[in-house]
Amino acid sequence: MSGIVGILNLDGAPVDRSLLDRMTRFMSFRGPDGQHSWLNGNVGFGHTLLQPTDEPTHERQPCSLDGHVWITAEARADGQRDLVRELEAAGKTDLSGATDAELLLHAYQTWAELCVEHLIGDFAFAIWDGRRHRLFCARDHFGVKPFYYIRAGITFVFSNTLNCLRSHPLSSDDLNEMAVADFLLFLQNQELDTTTFAKIGRLPPAHTLTFSRGGATVRRY
Repeated sequence: MSGIVGILNLDGAPVDRSLLDRMTRFMSFRGPDGQHSWLNGNVGFGHTLLQPTDEPTHERQPCSLDGHVWITAEARADGQRDLVRELEAAGKTDLSGATDAELLLHAYQTWAELCVEHLIGDFAFAIWDGRRHRLFCARDHFGVKPFYYIRAGITFVFSNTLNCLRSHPLSSDDLNEMAVADFLLFLQNQELDTTTFAKIGRLPPAHTLTFSRGGATVRRY
């Protein structure tokens, strides 16, 4: 599983490059085949790549199609032929050889937040829409890929790696006592949007999260 991480400060405060790089390196065990980060002022993404085969690939994340909309994703887009046909019907061209992340970007450019209704597969991803100053996050239908986050006022931090988030200064060791009780009683957390740590939430399966100056909106699709 590749690793994803991101930091967004909606007050315009610049992201700490050393912190972002440190959190990205923390996930090197998830992605030994490449580690990259992208930073633009108050927003930054990191990605560690796990290449499952020996076949050469041009995949590199975080990535963008136009320099305005950026993605970091742990994703496998199934049914690509059908997705490509839908995108082409909507006016997209030159999709041959597009990576999974690039197809997600094409889908977002075409259908915005409704893109998830056209996707099948396993995925957890975040897209920064620079034109709209909006972060859009999504998790697959069955929750195969994890997505954790910390929201503290106008700062939002996310990752698919729990301990990566715990390395951020906004995190703490404070426990979510209800979640711990669930584990003791039922061997699993009954709340789909929490974790065992009080300040770290998780996006439930088949849900999206949009974060902007207007606040955070979580929606089931």
